[in-house]
Amino acid sequence: MDVNRAQAISTVNNNAQGKNGQGNADKDGSDDQNDGNTHHAYEAGDAVQIGGLAGEITPAVQKLLDQLASEIEPLRAQLKLAKEREVKLRQDLAAHAFLPVPGRREFFRELNHVLNHLNDLTIMPSMVIMHIANASDVRKSHGRDMLDRYLSHVAMTIDRLLQPTEVLGNLGGDDFALILLTENEEHARNRALQIANRIQGTPMPGGESIDAPQVSVGVHELVRGASAESVVSAADKDMRVRAKSADGP
Repeated sequence: MDVNRAQAISTVNNNAQGKNGQGNADKDGSDDQNDGNTHHAYEAGDAVQIGGLAGEITPAVQKLLDQLASEIEPLRAQLKLAKEREVKLRQDLAAHAFLPVPGRREFFRELNHVLNHLNDLTIMPSMVIMHIANASDVRKSHGRDMLDRYLSHVAMTIDRLLQPTEVLGNLGGDDFALILLTENEEHARNRALQIANRIQGTPMPGGESIDAPQVSVGVHELVRGASAESVVSAADKDMRVRAKSADGP
């Protein structure tokens, strides 16, 4: 083989390898491009499906939403029951165990509310305590059930004599508490004595054999800056001092 023929063969082989290399490169590039296009189409498909929540909901998504709704509804029902129970418990705490009037806790809440708004009132309210002095005698002679009826009769009698803006409660057993709206403490005392007279003059239905309630009265005018506890204590002290004076030495 001469030199010229060898150079010619080498040139042909180099050209062929160049074309094959270029072809392979083109093919690889094409594959890469196809891979890129396929991957891009997958991402676009995801976006369409995810974005479908804002528009068309797929069956799979709808099934998931239905499942979530079925789990939420029982929780919603439980929450409603819990709220209803909370309201019932609050009402039970506010109400007296057997009397048709607010109990001690609720009365103190009302008293604090009045004390906090004295500046808004044109007249100064007064705190009144009415102690049913013979309640223990009724208990001993006629039993607990009769005492409950006796005190309920007293509570309803007082309630009928109050204005809508006045407050009645029970501090426990035979001690009733009132907030009267009058011009001053003297007027409040006169009003409280009138109510006490009505109680003592109103027999309990079916209780003809039971003595009429004996009522001791204590009054204290509300003042700005006073606490509910101090107001009740002052009215209670006034009641005890006057009851002792009425009993004599």
